[in-house]
Amino acid sequence: MVARSITGWTAAALAMACGVGVPLLAAPANIVATRIAGFREVGAAFKNINDELRSGSPQTYVIQISARQIRDYARQHYGWFPAGSGPKPGVKTAAKPEIWTQAAAFKAAQDGFAKQANAFATVAGSGDVAKMRAQAKALGQSCTTCHRSFRVEP
Repeated sequence: MVARSITGWTAAALAMACGVGVPLLAAPANIVATRIAGFREVGAAFKNINDELRSGSPQTYVIQISARQIRDYARQHYGWFPAGSGPKPGVKTAAKPEIWTQAAAFKAAQDGFAKQANAFATVAGSGDVAKMRAQAKALGQSCTTCHRSFRVEP
C-alpha cells in the first residue's frame, strides 16, 4: 500500500465525517453567505473525489466520505435560493436572475443535481472505482448544466 499525504480538504472532509467539523446545518443569517459556503464545500468534496479517481490507487473511503457530503449538500441546496436573495445592489452573488424568473427550469436543474449526487453516493458505497469514475462524470455534468444557465461564470 502506497502512503500518500492527506490534503487539507481531505482532512477537513474526514473531520466533518467524524463529527469534528461544524456542518452548514446551522447556517449563518445571510443566505447568500450560506449558499456560497455550501457550494465551496461541494467543490472541495468534488475535488477530493477527482483527485482520488486520478490517482494510481484511489482511497475509496475518501471518495465515499466526499460523496456523502455532496449528497447531503444536494439535499440542503433547495433552501439556498429563497425569493429576494438574488442579484441586487450591494450583494455579491454569482446567481443569475433566471433562478427566480425561470423557477421551474431551475428546480429541474436542482433535481438533476440531487439525483446524480444520490446516484454517486450509492456507487461510491459499492467501492467499484470504474463505476465511480463513470458516475463522477455524470455528477459533474449535472453541475455544468446548472452553471451554464443559472450562474454568472467568473
